[in-house]
Amino acid sequence: MGSLPGLIMQTTNLFMVIILQALCKASGVSGLEKCDVFPSNQLIKYGLDLRVSFRAPPNSDCRKITSFNTNRLYWTLNNQTIAKSFYHSNSTFASVFIQDFTLAVGIVECHLDDIVLGGTIIRTYLDPENVSCIAETLRNCFLCIRLTCKWDHNQNGVNTNYMVHVKQKGNESLCQSRQIKWCTFSEEEGPKVGGEINVTVTAQTSAGEAHSEKVTYDSIWDIVKLDKPRDVQVKPELSALSVTWRSNNWALAYTVCEVRFLEKGSEPVVRTVEKTSSSTFDLTEVKPCTSYSVSVRCRIDVWSEWSQAVTHFTSINVRNVQLHLWRSKGVVYAKGKRAMHLMWKGINPLCKAFEEYRLFNRTHNLVTSKSFKPSENHTVIILDENAHSVTVAAYRNNQSLSEASMEIPSAAEEFNLPPVDNVNMFARDGQIHITWDKLYLTVTGYIVIWNSTEEDHQWQQTQERHFSLEGENFTLYTVSLMPLYENGPGSEIRLHAYAREGVPAVVSNVQAERICDRKAEIHWRPILSTQCCAFVVSYTVFYKAQNDMAFRNVTVDQKENGVILDDLQPKTNYIVYVQANSMAASSNSSFYTFSTKPYGEVFLIMLIVCGVGLMLLPVCTVLVVLIRKEYLNEKVPNPRFSSLSIWSSQKCRNPWNQLPVPWACDSEKSLTCQVEAEDYSILATSIRDVAKLQQNTATQETTPTHTENTALVSSSSETELASRGKEERMKPLSAMDLETAQIHPVFLSRSPYKNQTPLTSPVDSPRKGLQGTTKPRSSEETETLLKPKHDSATMVTTYVTVDMFEHGKSK
Repeated sequence: MGSLPGLIMQTTNLFMVIILQALCKASGVSGLEKCDVFPSNQLIKYGLDLRVSFRAPPNSDCRKITSFNTNRLYWTLNNQTIAKSFYHSNSTFASVFIQDFTLAVGIVECHLDDIVLGGTIIRTYLDPENVSCIAETLRNCFLCIRLTCKWDHNQNGVNTNYMVHVKQKGNESLCQSRQIKWCTFSEEEGPKVGGEINVTVTAQTSAGEAHSEKVTYDSIWDIVKLDKPRDVQVKPELSALSVTWRSNNWALAYTVCEVRFLEKGSEPVVRTVEKTSSSTFDLTEVKPCTSYSVSVRCRIDVWSEWSQAVTHFTSINVRNVQLHLWRSKGVVYAKGKRAMHLMWKGINPLCKAFEEYRLFNRTHNLVTSKSFKPSENHTVIILDENAHSVTVAAYRNNQSLSEASMEIPSAAEEFNLPPVDNVNMFARDGQIHITWDKLYLTVTGYIVIWNSTEEDHQWQQTQERHFSLEGENFTLYTVSLMPLYENGPGSEIRLHAYAREGVPAVVSNVQAERICDRKAEIHWRPILSTQCCAFVVSYTVFYKAQNDMAFRNVTVDQKENGVILDDLQPKTNYIVYVQANSMAASSNSSFYTFSTKPYGEVFLIMLIVCGVGLMLLPVCTVLVVLIRKEYLNEKVPNPRFSSLSIWSSQKCRNPWNQLPVPWACDSEKSLTCQVEAEDYSILATSIRDVAKLQQNTATQETTPTHTENTALVSSSSETELASRGKEERMKPLSAMDLETAQIHPVFLSRSPYKNQTPLTSPVDSPRKGLQGTTKPRSSEETETLLKPKHDSATMVTTYVTVDMFEHGKSK
């Protein structure tokens, strides 16, 4: 029982056949002819001309279109309209001519307005080309030849069969191939030795045949390919390598061979062996103690394949090798001591031709020695200030095979010679190039030292002012350069270089310091120039807020190891990483996260200042109040303890109050005193006192020399005032303006406080007590004034001036 998909497909195909049959019957019944484009699905040769036609019989279905007219038809090729100059039409046909059809596949369609009336697919095919044949001889049969022919052909998706025709002296051999583009003749069917050979290839398709051009060979030997050489052997000779091999013996007199030897890290070298009866060759251009890979190939006209490579390591005669010894300039090591770098070369350690190096140091009949491995080629020795003789020798079985010596002058005789000038080093095409300027002093040469590791230490002496060395990719080389003078070596210049830079080392120890609200300092550990595998030219700091999508960045040069980010937001988490950039690539550090502070330093300082100010405000207020009470209030005496007297004019000019007042005299001060009215009368004052005051006033008016401050009081006589049957004794009052209902003022003054109602002091005038002290004496009037009164009492305002008038005697 078949599968379900297969059953569905069979049913679908049957249904389509039924529909097509029904349509054909309907067309035949109606009597309508078919409109079509021809030729249909044509296969033509590449580059040929083509004509495509459209047929529209009078009784066809396409003529039912109301706008149909063969002159209105147009053609397209792969949806591109063809020029009307290539059209041709009559009442029933329309055609288009296409020249030099060079498309692999083309669709040609016929249109009426926007309606496609029909179309066809055109495919092209090419002739087979690049036909070549190779004849291989069988190892044990000189005349047994197997011929193989190959060619190129673009099938364009069309099933193609090929036929190879070989004609020789009227005989034709055929080789058939399906789809594949090569064919091999059997030994019996192939061509024979002798005679011209003609070869052609025919491509067969459903549309026809395509033929290649004829290829002609003068002889079978023109296309014979020999077997690749075998049994290749390499033997060491005195100063060369002897290479032997085996090939087709019958063809030795007709073959040319090539010997290829390849040194590791170098380009292969090929040497030609001309036609000869022997299969041997001596390689003389070889280095001692070097590994070579050797292979051979041969030909009559067509080269055989290269033989399998054979590796051989060349030997060396150590006695014939000259060692080379060199030293650097001495460097002060300690008091009376100097350090010197010694280097030697001459024998490849891979040769294993000796066992060790021995270094001898001679001075003042004292000889010291030290041994080194064959792979070691330099050392640092410590010398005193005397002259020394140094020798290095290669030893095997305690016998010296080769040696080199040099004399080292004393420290006093060694000159301080200058280094080379304007050294320039760059890398290009895997090589490190060094150039420098000519010195003004005479030099005998230059020494170039380079190494990538302590073991890989090499040096070279040159007379040129430039030097190049092969370097490995992504490897740091230390290169030293110094001139050689007649009196010794000059100072050394040391540089670092890469033959090819890679990715720089990763930045480490990324930290954020001095974090504020809107800025932070990012620091990292810089990459050293000796770290693999590139020189850092700049650093780029990438940073962003944790919720941001894109990073911002700041770039600094390689000398910097920190940057200040000053566009941050307060109280925000940030992500940062540092990128190290070289000329070739970049490397990124790991992510580092930090958070900015909610407030900055300025805000905190202002907050502290405001807090301290608020704390000191009460203290300052209390101090101001105390100072005011201590210094200002003391300037205003208590009226209870005041008396009236006369001040001199000099005292009036010296104000006691530090604050300016608007009165005529700055020392005046008024104090408002509220007293309750009593039933006593100013008339209680003795008439004698009043008369005395009037007399003094009249005297002042008639005497122009007296000032308004002239004493108006009587002599030391006391004035008696009656007050409720009691008598008070007071010192004479200062001149005051008296104004009552019956008495007009007796004194006029410019001061507004001189027009006052005279009253006795609420407190008795102080008297001298015992021991010179004064003590106030209260009176009934005082007590009466100080007692609270009823609401019915009327209030009288009395002014008491502190500016006392001058004392004077009554005239």
